[in-house]
Amino acid sequence: GTTEGSSICSTFSIPATICIPLTLTFMSEFIQNFSFGQPWWLLLLLVLPAAGWLRGQLGKVPGLRYSSVNLLREVAGPIKRSPGKILLYLWLAALFLSIVALARPRLDLGSSPDQKEGVDIVFCVDVSGSMDQKTFPYKGTKISNREALIHAIGDFVDNRPSDRFGMIGFAEHTYLMSPLTIDGDWIKCVLKEIKLKSWTAIGEGIVSSVDLLKQSKSPSKIIVVASDGGNNKGISPYEAAEMARKERIRVYTVQFMPPGSVSAANSDSLMSKVATTTGGLYFQASSFERIMSIYREIDRMEKTKFKQKQFRLYEELYSWFVLGAGVTIILSWVGGNTVWLRVP
Repeated sequence: GTTEGSSICSTFSIPATICIPLTLTFMSEFIQNFSFGQPWWLLLLLVLPAAGWLRGQLGKVPGLRYSSVNLLREVAGPIKRSPGKILLYLWLAALFLSIVALARPRLDLGSSPDQKEGVDIVFCVDVSGSMDQKTFPYKGTKISNREALIHAIGDFVDNRPSDRFGMIGFAEHTYLMSPLTIDGDWIKCVLKEIKLKSWTAIGEGIVSSVDLLKQSKSPSKIIVVASDGGNNKGISPYEAAEMARKERIRVYTVQFMPPGSVSAANSDSLMSKVATTTGGLYFQASSFERIMSIYREIDRMEKTKFKQKQFRLYEELYSWFVLGAGVTIILSWVGGNTVWLRVP
């Protein structure tokens, strides 16, 4: 290992004081991550010494009738009496590599979340024209409800890399802005692109969000509704909330309020009743800081409700051992019939 490492260092002009520690670190990590998927096959290695001993034992001496053996003495080799011959070593090496391949050597690449077991979340967002009114103070200027919502959703998505997200927009009609996806960057951009409309059909937005989540097999599904107005088009949000409850979908509602105008929570209000019907919560947001904290609070609550399932990733190495065994067998056969061919 040291000789090879020195050669590589010389080839690429890397100082030995750097190259050798790096090589040792790599080998240490390789050994730590190396394992066998079916290690019980390694018990077969115990038969290798016996197999080698038996194959190398003295057998009956073959002979040919010949008028004079003087001419053959020079070409005849010594009789094989014990393990150690080249062909025997090749045969044992092929058997060894085959047994190791059966044990499934592998490298542990770490864990990964099971995407099928994540939380599926649909952002149901108001895309009516009023969402572009600049009302929230932010870094010395004012931003709109839509801009504040883009920041909050982006922060939310970044904290949940194992979940799938979809987005439904609602105004006079509803719009599928994104199907369920694990592409968080797309979700963060899509709300910037839509052209705002008139009217506010909150109930229709919830219905479309429920329809989108019906396609999901996730054990945990939520809808986060955000709007700055009241429902003035389409189905009643109460009826939509009942549909979500029957599908076991929690709905969180976020109502944008003018700065400094947050009122006491009213359990009979439209957005509050939608949330409580489905087991979700109702929030009021009258500042940029508040909208950010609301989405972070929803993020924390949903993480405590669901335990993510993990699975291990491995790089299987058995194919290299199978290849080595095959090459060894071919070499043994070719050599046994050419350079290592013997006559009695």
